[in-house]
Amino acid sequence: MNFDNIANGMLSLFVLSTQEGWPNYLLNFIDASDDENSAPILNNNQFSAFFYFMVFLFVGSLFLLNLFIGILFINYKMAEE
Repeated sequence: MNFDNIANGMLSLFVLSTQEGWPNYLLNFIDASDDENSAPILNNNQFSAFFYFMVFLFVGSLFLLNLFIGILFINYKMAEE
């Protein structure tokens, strides 16, 4: 997967937010090169890819998904009353 178009980018972010198989994506993004016509370079952008993935995992998964689940529970309680 890559971020070359919206569909691939959204699928990659969905995999990150569900936390299923994200280490495989991380390894592929670490080896990505800046030039679109060249082959992947081993550990090319190690820090930036790792930093982006960790920030997205903590903010996206832990905060936003828990917020969404909390809103669902509040609405369920309101409907129950």
